[in-house]
This record gives sequence, structure tokens and C-alpha cells, in this order.
Amino acid sequence: MKKNEIIKIIESIFPKEYREPWDNSGLIIDLDKEDIKKIYLSVDLLYDDIKELDDVDMVITHHPLIFKGIKEIDMNASSKLIKHMIKNDIIYYSAHTSFDVQSSGFYKFYKDNLKLSNTDFAIKVNDDMGYGVVGDIKDVSLKDLGYIIKDINNAKYIQVYKNNNRNSRLMILNGSGRDFVENAIEERPDTVITSDLGYHDIQALRNAKINLIMQDHNSSESAFVNIIEDILKKHTNGIEIVKISLLSLIM
Repeated sequence: MKKNEIIKIIESIFPKEYREPWDNSGLIIDLDKEDIKKIYLSVDLLYDDIKELDDVDMVITHHPLIFKGIKEIDMNASSKLIKHMIKNDIIYYSAHTSFDVQSSGFYKFYKDNLKLSNTDFAIKVNDDMGYGVVGDIKDVSLKDLGYIIKDINNAKYIQVYKNNNRNSRLMILNGSGRDFVENAIEERPDTVITSDLGYHDIQALRNAKINLIMQDHNSSESAFVNIIEDILKKHTNGIEIVKISLLSLIM
């Protein structure tokens, strides 16, 4: 299949024009290669997995390897990966915030897996787009919900902070929730599920009597791999997909 056809499929669902101004979603390394037979899928592109790239034609990740401006190509891990992809004629695409803001991404994943009702975006961009999800859940204790989150995301760890006796209204913020603690306090869900909070963020939720389930950042977004795989399998034929799960990164 042609690379432009694959990109068109992804961007028909996760248009890159909706990425944040500071983000680098989209085609990052473009080369003359047109035919794509094998795709590598992962949340991140890590140097430890460089051998997995030897015979792939295209890499698709959630987090972009090239995020800020690069002033030099040296011997660090990112530079080695860039050189390896160019040398081996590998196309590289990232769907980061362009993926995050669409309802068919993490919003749908958490809504479906937790059987949430009365849902909306946790942080709205507009009526049709936003970050995370808020919704109601039935008959699940805080402790059991922690195990469910750990299971559906293959999380490395789960931290549970019980600050009240309710667990009906959830706010789920995939990735880092640090910038949205005040939004959570204003929204007043029973429980917040997120990652990357600092000490004072945790204390702020405690003082607001909001429960917290915290997982590692990558695990909170591990569903990206399965979501993109399902889309590619539905709309393409004959493409081999190498899917790197987070379990392979746990030592």
C-alpha cells in the first residue's frame, strides 16, 4: 500500500490540523519510498527496540521522537534512531495531540472498557473535541477500579489515594494530568485517573476530597497501539504490523 494512502486513513480520523501548536504530530521523516508492506507501531520509539526496525517500511508512534528543534545530529539515542531510519529508508509518522483530542481515541477506549455513561470530554476544545473523558461508573469500588485500570492498560504500577467514600463520577486524563488539576477540582468528580502528578498536585486533590488513581504515563496511553492497529487492519490489506506492547518494556 502507498504511504500517502496510509497517512490519509489515519488523518481522516485524527486530522493533524487539530494538533496543538507546540506539538509535532504528522509526517516527521519523509523519504522517496512509496510502498509500505510492514509497519512498526508503538507509543514511543526507543533505542532498545532499534533491531525491530531492520525490515520495516514505516514507523507510527504516539509520542513524536522529534519534539523540539534539533540543532545537531550526534551520538545520542534519538540521533541514532533518526540516522537509522534515514539509512534504512523508513518513513516516520506520529499521531500525538491530533489523536488525543478525537473521541475515537482514548475517549472511546475508556468509555467502552469502563462502561461509562453520561460522558463528555474532561477538557473541551470544542463541542466535538477535547482531552480525556468524564463519565459515570456503576458498582465498582475504588480498589477494584485501580485493578481494572492496571489490567486494561498493562500498567507498570497503580497508586490509589482514597480521599472520599464515593466512586461514581470519574475524570480520566490520559498522559500527564498535571496541567489540569485545577480543572479537576472545579469539575469535582469523585475520582481522577491520570499520571505524572507531583506532590503538591496530589495534596490539592486530597484537600478537595477527590480520589486519585495514578498510573505511569506510557501505560495510560498504551491503547494507542491497539486503536491504530484496528484502524489499519480495517482499511488496509496485506500490511504486516509489528506491535510493541508496554509489557515488552518492563524489566
